Amino acid sequence: MLSIMMEQKKPEKNDVTISGEKLRKYFPRSYTPLQIETTIFKLLDAWQRKRQRDQSR
Repeated sequence: MLSIMMEQKKPEKNDVTISGEKLRKYFPRSYTPLQIETTIFKLLDAWQRKRQRDQSR
């Protein structure tokens, strides 16, 4: 029983999958998947910076 209690558990996965179908309505048809991903991360970076600025006030 002790060996079971001491056993290391695998960390939970934090993967998030969003279908291209759901994302398509926000991007022009001409955008490639790479352009969509790049834009999403730029927006997330800007959102994070804004939240940090707001918290420091």
